[in-house]
Amino acid sequence: MGEQFEKEMAEIAEELTEDEIAYLRHFALKIESHMTDDTFEMLEFAFPESPFESYKLTKARADFLSQFKPIPYDCCISSCCCFVGPHADLDRCPYCNEPRYNSKRQPRKRFTYVPLIPRLKALYESPSPDIANNMRYRAEFKHEDGIIQDIMDSSHYRKLQETHVSIDGHQFPHKYFDDPRDIALGFSTDGFCPFRRRKKTCWPLLIYNYNLPPEIRFWARHILCIGVIPGPKKPKDFDSFFWPAIEEFLRLARGVRCLDQQTLEHFWLRAYLIICFGDIPAISMIMRMKGHNGLSPCRMCKITGIRPPSSNAPVTYVPLDRSKHPGVRASPTAISVYDPHSLPHRSHEEFLAQAKEVQFAATTAESERLATAYGIKGLPILSTLPSLSFPTSFPYDFMHLIFENVMKNLILLWTGDFKGLDEGTGSYVLEKQVWEAIGAATAASGSTIPSAFAARAPNIADEKSSMTADMWSFWLQYLGPHHTLSGLSINQG
Repeated sequence: MGEQFEKEMAEIAEELTEDEIAYLRHFALKIESHMTDDTFEMLEFAFPESPFESYKLTKARADFLSQFKPIPYDCCISSCCCFVGPHADLDRCPYCNEPRYNSKRQPRKRFTYVPLIPRLKALYESPSPDIANNMRYRAEFKHEDGIIQDIMDSSHYRKLQETHVSIDGHQFPHKYFDDPRDIALGFSTDGFCPFRRRKKTCWPLLIYNYNLPPEIRFWARHILCIGVIPGPKKPKDFDSFFWPAIEEFLRLARGVRCLDQQTLEHFWLRAYLIICFGDIPAISMIMRMKGHNGLSPCRMCKITGIRPPSSNAPVTYVPLDRSKHPGVRASPTAISVYDPHSLPHRSHEEFLAQAKEVQFAATTAESERLATAYGIKGLPILSTLPSLSFPTSFPYDFMHLIFENVMKNLILLWTGDFKGLDEGTGSYVLEKQVWEAIGAATAASGSTIPSAFAARAPNIADEKSSMTADMWSFWLQYLGPHHTLSGLSINQG
């Protein structure tokens, strides 16, 4: 009875009236073209023969027809935390003590969560065969030993395929990804400044669908934003903002009823979060780690940091060879040289055990001491998802490491402008006029390189701040080797 009713409702959903389709087209036009509200209101004047309604009414009709409801949650005025879970009944922020409500008992700020499950169900409940075909990519992917092409080649994914789903000690009969319609998901977040003054940051929460082919997987239309932590500051309790998402992920691990529109059969839709990525500060936040300046800064291994001799600065460094450091020489237990091929890696079990030690320490002082030693500040909410492995599911991001950091530092080094350091015994600092010529050649190369390769790079001698990671990637692989080699030849000539 229930299944038949849902099938009938799915058929009815396909029979929209012409007026309803017009509302949806007008709404899609505004969203896809980033049209302003004022411009949309002028459409009725510009096209009097077409029945355009106000944007308020158009949006209301689109909301009704989609039957999709974002969920608002109260949050701290400074975005310290979201008032859910253990914070649900609080009247003040537990971090900054700001009141939750104004004088009229209205929330001062809200975080809007955009549910994930309805959008994942829509991928299979859509009558479009193109969507169904794209969603089969993961299930039809063939792994070849010794070759890494996609996330399905990872040891973590393949281990999950042999594992039964288990939540809170209860093991379910199904294994991860044993249904070709199961969905593999990734998560990413990062703070960015939406305004030119760059004084306020917000944090989008983005979900990526790894069932889709890599050619279209990261297109904006396929990225699912489940909310934006509004800012203006970095959240002090990220886990509270991710609480609604965790509830959905746990439901998806068990399975939610869904109608496969291609076969008109009901099935249990399951989706699993298997990877999280971002820059080092963002991942440190969601893993609840001390971060890159801590005593144990690395999320992958247990290498410890050291401070420069005779320095009280809190920043630590992690050289592999620290045998000449006074502090290392004075300690009989200190490791003097780390083997880069045999670093002391963290394991999932050890990571969670140490996180629990910190979380449930008897005193605040003991908790802080353990957090400093382990580099872990507590048990992250993501640890409740059995599909994630700490730290394997949180790999370092090549884009941020190389194109957003190392590449920029190399440029500073090559131009003699890196933290006051000279070139030492080498001979690689480029003369100013040589670097200016390289910058001009880089800008000019855009006229003869098809845009399919990368966006046109500016003059990197004058406009380094305009370079994106994509531009740095192309420059490093194709333009840089030629230009810098030529520059060094001129430099030494």
